[in-house]
Amino acid sequence: KESDQKIAPASTTKMLTALTALDYCDQEEEVLVGEEVYRIAADASRAWLNPGARLTVRQLLDALLLPSGNDAAYTLAVFTGRKICGDDAVSIDEALSAFVSAMNEKADDLGASDSLFATPDGYDAEGQYSTAYDLACIARGFLKSDLLSEIAHSRSISDTWLSGREVTYHNTNELIDPESEYFYEYATGLKTGKSEAAGSCLVSSAQIGKKRYLCVVMGSTE
Repeated sequence: KESDQKIAPASTTKMLTALTALDYCDQEEEVLVGEEVYRIAADASRAWLNPGARLTVRQLLDALLLPSGNDAAYTLAVFTGRKICGDDAVSIDEALSAFVSAMNEKADDLGASDSLFATPDGYDAEGQYSTAYDLACIARGFLKSDLLSEIAHSRSISDTWLSGREVTYHNTNELIDPESEYFYEYATGLKTGKSEAAGSCLVSSAQIGKKRYLCVVMGSTE
């Protein structure tokens, strides 16, 4: 229904953020968290990253996809953006610009040609939009990554960062939580989202027999 209507994508954007980062980064690369984490909104979901923390790209993906950390999105975006620029010294703004451009190129490659992304975390921004169809295209690409599929299907993940901090993140997707009233035994992920402009959103996947299914629900009031 209305699959081509332009909508705010909220944190479902983070599927594309993860895919774009993995186009340029190895999961074992070490990342130093910087002041980019201060770019997130005051009411944003976060993984509680602080400048000076050191962790791997894989651990950042955990922080991005399970608790839906906007701070993790910006950290990944700046780290990857500097790789794209070929210069670790470029400013946060330059790195973000390079990364967002790469996100939009990736979206187009995945068949999501009616979208325009302006932020790595999907937080409401002027001129940023997607469609339910495009998000399904991005989800299809997301599922082709064994790493991302594994993370998105995890109820919780515990990590010890390179800087020594121990964290445990819980998935915001209640479809995969056996203790939730919304638990669905065939569900395999993928990504939740919520914002003022987008409403409540869920891009979900399920494996039933040999078939894999995708469902995109945007703008819900529940």
